[in-house]
Amino acid sequence: MSLVVLLILAVVWAVFLVPQVLRHRAEKTPADSIGAFRNQLNVLERSTPGVLGRPSRPSNPSVGMGRPLGRPVQQRELVRRRRQNILFGLLAAMGVTLLLGLLVSKFLLVHVALDLLFVAYCAGLVRARNVVAEREMKVRYLPGPAFQSAEPQLLLRRSGS
Repeated sequence: MSLVVLLILAVVWAVFLVPQVLRHRAEKTPADSIGAFRNQLNVLERSTPGVLGRPSRPSNPSVGMGRPLGRPVQQRELVRRRRQNILFGLLAAMGVTLLLGLLVSKFLLVHVALDLLFVAYCAGLVRARNVVAEREMKVRYLPGPAFQSAEPQLLLRRSGS
């Protein structure tokens, strides 16, 4: 009986850990110089503060409001993929424990615990999405130095002399 429980735990851990290990091995620095250079470019691209496709200055500085530096597109995709993997892992574990629960009644408790964990995770995802949507609706960012017009500076210079 305890062997089956340990086997189930090993499968659940493998569902979560194997993709991370494979991703880590894929991101390792290759031995050749071209691969190492490409890896360094990828690191630099992920660490740049700007978002792709963002103009450096708006056409009308009095209208344009600054935006905060958001997550790069690549990082958002990784977060989405990681959340999707967790959801599918929980669903697979729920299915396995349900099938084993039909054979051994003690697995139904594990299944119920996974069901509660799944509901809590989905609620957390919905809350995170609502917080981001609310922040985008309510928060207005002041224009940064890149968005300031040159006219007020000229006025200050003229009035100071």
